[in-house]
Amino acid sequence: MSGVRRFRTFAWVGAIALGAGLAAYLARPAGRTALDVKRSSFRTTPDGVAAFARGLERFGRPTAPRLTPLADADPLPGALVLLSPAVVPSPVEVHALLERVRRGGTLVYAPRLSPAIASTLRITPLMDSLGIAFRVPRPGDLEQPEWVAHSLTDGLPEPAPPRRALRRITSRERPPLQALLTVGRDRDRSWTGAGLIPFGEGHIIVLSDAEPLSNDRIADDPLAFVVMRAVLTHTAPADTIFFAEFHQGIRGYESTARRWAGFVFGTARGRTLLQLLLAAFLALACAGLRFGAPTTAAAPQDRERRSPLEHVSALGDLYEKARARRTAALLLLARLARSVRRPPPRDVAEARALIRELETRRGEQPALARIQRGLRADPVDLTMVAAGIDDHLGRRTES
Repeated sequence: MSGVRRFRTFAWVGAIALGAGLAAYLARPAGRTALDVKRSSFRTTPDGVAAFARGLERFGRPTAPRLTPLADADPLPGALVLLSPAVVPSPVEVHALLERVRRGGTLVYAPRLSPAIASTLRITPLMDSLGIAFRVPRPGDLEQPEWVAHSLTDGLPEPAPPRRALRRITSRERPPLQALLTVGRDRDRSWTGAGLIPFGEGHIIVLSDAEPLSNDRIADDPLAFVVMRAVLTHTAPADTIFFAEFHQGIRGYESTARRWAGFVFGTARGRTLLQLLLAAFLALACAGLRFGAPTTAAAPQDRERRSPLEHVSALGDLYEKARARRTAALLLLARLARSVRRPPPRDVAEARALIRELETRRGEQPALARIQRGLRADPVDLTMVAAGIDDHLGRRTES
């Protein structure tokens, strides 16, 4: 029965652990999948841009992650890739970045469109400085994609329609935008899928969407080749191209233990998993299961064991002090009862009945008479009872 109870306990604990894993995997807050997309050079998942970074390295441009802000930190690099930043650059960062581009730097930039915004993306400081914004297109606005005649688009296959497009919000005191990919039927009011902005001595490659550079699309979308051409054209072979990982929410290189701690304590799924595992542990503790046999304290090695005679003598002294001679006699008679396969006597009446049964089977014997005399004595004569039992059992063995 105890085995069945233990199996049920383990079955419940296993069910709780399985439920914890499923809950941690399936429990996602609304919009989690979209907001968790990171255009990071660290990611080899479909949403990452590790393939884009490796492609630049194959063409002789070293790449590196930037894990610090664009202001009040490390010096700004000559070439930076800022794709769908989860952390919007501050006005101070935008000013420092554009000053670096103005002095001959290169920036690859794709704004981030939040799915929670139904009409127009709020204008970030960098978008405002460049004079661009997203607009919600009408049906047909993103059809008929077409390359604009430019050295960066020569010899490319037909472009794929982008998911969204950019428009200039104003041209006053803003750098000019040279479109590389346009969409829309109205050529007078076309949308821009990708463009090039000359900015001082540097250049800014603007994309309406960073998805063509993702690991999932880079091999099939010709726009990725346009961006690769633009980066190689406007950077020197000695330039290192940095990916703005800080603005993807990545603050540094983390150990496995730290990532696990961040998952368990910093995410809803992790906290759910932790709580359910604690509940499983509590259920296991309340069940009171023992893992293995209970340990017993070993006898000290420096103490000698008692001999059987010393043990019997000490036990007899204990019964003598407790005035429990009758109990001791009944315990002695248990040997006699086992010899005839009878239960040990529980009182004097059962002891006498046991002796009568032995006399009926084997006749009257001096040994049995001694046992009866010892039981009738007041107090009970334990010596006589023990001697009678030994004599009776000894004769039986001889016979």
